[in-house]
Amino acid sequence: MTPEEVELVRSGAEALRPHLPVVAQDFYRRLFAADPALRTMFTSDPVLQQEKFADELDTIVGSIARFDEFLDRTRLLGARHAGYGVRFRHYGEVRAALFGAFAAALGAGWTPEAERAWQRAYDMIAEAMLLGSAPSRPQHTWPR
Repeated sequence: MTPEEVELVRSGAEALRPHLPVVAQDFYRRLFAADPALRTMFTSDPVLQQEKFADELDTIVGSIARFDEFLDRTRLLGARHAGYGVRFRHYGEVRAALFGAFAAALGAGWTPEAERAWQRAYDMIAEAMLLGSAPSRPQHTWPR
């Protein structure tokens, strides 16, 4: 991501912050409408889930500019989500629901440039999460 894209994501997240409970509700509504079977992966209280959503979004966006911290955090998040049953195909559904909720909340602030920046950020997040969700492979050493 370019510094300009990082700034667009950071400023977009800042604009979303006061509306995160509504954004989270809208996100889950969109996600479950697209794939009702996903509802079974969310066993915690919806209010608690919305708080987790807001906290995680804030933390990830804040760490994008610090790549090592970002990568560590998102890999762990990916491993945790794999344990919940999240699979590769779910990342596209989440992306569509997330961007729909962001666009609705940001209105005119959801510009083509902002959307591209969020797409790049989401792709980076999803790739790191997928790395974290991959099964561990045994370490091989070369014979000496």
